[in-house]
Amino acid sequence: MKDFIAVLVLYKTSLQQSATFTSITKGLKNSGQHLNLVVYDNTPGYNAGLTNGDLPMEEIGVTITYRADAANGGVSKAYNFGAAEGKARGKKWILLLDQDTEFPEGALSRYAEAVSNYPHDKLFAPIMMANEKIIISPCRFKFMRGFSLNNITPGVSSLQNLSVINCGMCIRTDAFENNKGYNPAIKLDFSDHDFISRFKKVNGERFIVIDMKVRHQLSTTEKNSAESDLLRFGYYLQGERNMTASAYQRAFLKTNALIRAAKLSFIHLNLRFILKLFK
Repeated sequence: MKDFIAVLVLYKTSLQQSATFTSITKGLKNSGQHLNLVVYDNTPGYNAGLTNGDLPMEEIGVTITYRADAANGGVSKAYNFGAAEGKARGKKWILLLDQDTEFPEGALSRYAEAVSNYPHDKLFAPIMMANEKIIISPCRFKFMRGFSLNNITPGVSSLQNLSVINCGMCIRTDAFENNKGYNPAIKLDFSDHDFISRFKKVNGERFIVIDMKVRHQLSTTEKNSAESDLLRFGYYLQGERNMTASAYQRAFLKTNALIRAAKLSFIHLNLRFILKLFK
């Protein structure tokens, strides 16, 4: 994996608690491969025992570059930082990761095999499942929101009507740079769709679906408190307002935000979501 750098974003989770870290490193340990990994920690106060800089963990096949951001700059800032590290270290590929996705053993070999089989392509993505039946990435992107797919065929695909979520995306470092990276004004929601919207205009619509399934837990599937959902809704609105979109597309974004605010207000019997929308 000498041509790869991976970026793992943490928030209020330790490395040992991260399903992504444990599944990726398990595969590394068993394969004898080595990975350069940027751990970008958005936790307020960050993780005790870790300090900024390189942390060799040769026993599990990884060298970690740890970066603490107690101000929580968001995933966009994290991925841009990781891409800059990759460029500085001469890496050809950047692999984007979140903290709660389970990768199968041998996942990194699948990425290496895919970029070898399609040497001229710039964007690769696995098939991400929310459960055994629901494909959440790649997803159909219509009316400025994502819709799950019933199935998708591995191999060459097009971003014309599809989008890809952050975790698992593997991007050529020069293509990432040509796309001017992620929009730092979008901390979380819409960061991936904004990146893809710009990517297909700059680098083309073609991408490769890797023949590999990974399993991810969406925060929207969890029952959260009103305070937690209100915080997340704030990130949603921040992303919606900074998303690259035409006037026509922005009308859909506003409608979607209104529907979400109404739904959350009904769930929590709390009008603060509506008030936040119009604030």
